[in-house]
Amino acid sequence: MKEGIYYDCINDFLNKNRDIETKKLLLVAEYTNFELKKLESYSGEIIGAVVPFIVYNNEFFNKGIISCDLEEENNFLLIENLKEFSIEDSFFKKSKSLVVLVDGLSSYISDFLDNLFQNIPENTQVIGGGAGKMTFERDPVIFTKNQFCKDSAIIISLNKKLNLGIQNGWEYLEGPFLTTNSEKNILKTLNFKNAFEVYKQVVEKDSGKKFTDDNFFDIAKSYPLGIIKYDKEVIVRDPIFVDSDNNMVLVGDIPQNSTINILKGKEDNLIKSSGIATKKAMEQIDLNNENYCVVVFDCISRAIFLGDRFVEELEEMKKNINPSKNLFGALTLGEIANNGDEYITFYNKTCVTGILC
Repeated sequence: MKEGIYYDCINDFLNKNRDIETKKLLLVAEYTNFELKKLESYSGEIIGAVVPFIVYNNEFFNKGIISCDLEEENNFLLIENLKEFSIEDSFFKKSKSLVVLVDGLSSYISDFLDNLFQNIPENTQVIGGGAGKMTFERDPVIFTKNQFCKDSAIIISLNKKLNLGIQNGWEYLEGPFLTTNSEKNILKTLNFKNAFEVYKQVVEKDSGKKFTDDNFFDIAKSYPLGIIKYDKEVIVRDPIFVDSDNNMVLVGDIPQNSTINILKGKEDNLIKSSGIATKKAMEQIDLNNENYCVVVFDCISRAIFLGDRFVEELEEMKKNINPSKNLFGALTLGEIANNGDEYITFYNKTCVTGILC
């Protein structure tokens, strides 16, 4: 996969890629005037995803397209149904790394990533994110030239090495709590009490704000949940709304009997964490190698939390790479990454930087 190029609209992309047959990955910002039928005029193969925002250097856009050329030997696979699918081992025969884009609001993400992990070669590294829209509507968001799909995913097999940096910057507020009843991405009870009531008590006390029928996400964006893993890593989960049964709906699964903390954020720490992620990824490359590209999948809720200061987060990443290189990628509904032979993890509110070299 080559360095991404920014286009402000689909017509601009098509006009500048006439008579080109290269396989391409497209990241399309949510408010782009995007008609799938127009892609039929492109001669090569296209796969892509709709995301809340695209990133290009120290800017982010809710309209526009990032186009990434895939090399001839790069294979891609469309998983049309995350609930029922199989992957042939032969697809990964030459894989050194994978880019994975998945429907970020699907209930089957964890099952899909577990299945994927069982099939990929040892030490294959993975980066990606959750496609979707800020409306949180279950619209189809994964596409080819011919179709839009939901509950689906794209897997791109690359023969390049991938170096990863993963950071979130969120801090402990209250806990631990035991998840006593959950179902995929729906959290029902903590310590045998209604999860929202437990969460509400802690968050209202700390924030000085009261939850109403229409302000849940405005408050919750600053107070994610952290699943505590056996190695003390914290996997952040983003609460996005409360359903009609007073259960908390999250981006990504939360296993029953898991231990969680309620977290909170400080703007400066989040901004610094993105720079640390980029620096960690860059530390792993050969300084004499200039043939690399820098891709980022950063959580949309970090941008919402930081507001006008989110540009500082992008600038923090950009200053840690060669000035001649473009930073490109997407703000996503969840981020995907692993480290070599570790399980593939679906993160929330996390900055994942990848160096493909």
